[in-house]
Amino acid sequence: MTIIQALLIGALSGGLLTTGTIVLIDSKSKKIAQIASQQTQALEEIARINAAIQQGQIQIQKNLTAPDLLEVACSAEYLADNSDLLCREMFCRLQTREGDGASQQECESMANISNSLQILHACKDSGIELETCQDIFEKRK
Repeated sequence: MTIIQALLIGALSGGLLTTGTIVLIDSKSKKIAQIASQQTQALEEIARINAAIQQGQIQIQKNLTAPDLLEVACSAEYLADNSDLLCREMFCRLQTREGDGASQQECESMANISNSLQILHACKDSGIELETCQDIFEKRK
């Protein structure tokens, strides 16, 4: 084998090896680019879903804090025949939001007072001994 043949074989094998390496790197970079593109699309879809969920939560919060929920409990007709405890409790619950407004404990205290008064009125009107009547309600609570 002559030097020219050896150089020719070396050049061809080096060229093939270099071309193969370039093709391999290029195919891997295309796969990586494709995966990155798919991840970007998935993240964009997740962001859209999160935005829709947040909009729904805002709408729910608006509905739960709508003052028209107080219309019956705080009306003059209802208050003429009943105490204002239901109106106060509902107003308290409407003002309870994440971090601002009344706390759940304050609203629960109002509800407990209202329930206790209702129990006392029911026991008084029932004709049953007060302690026995209260024991019945305690077991049911």
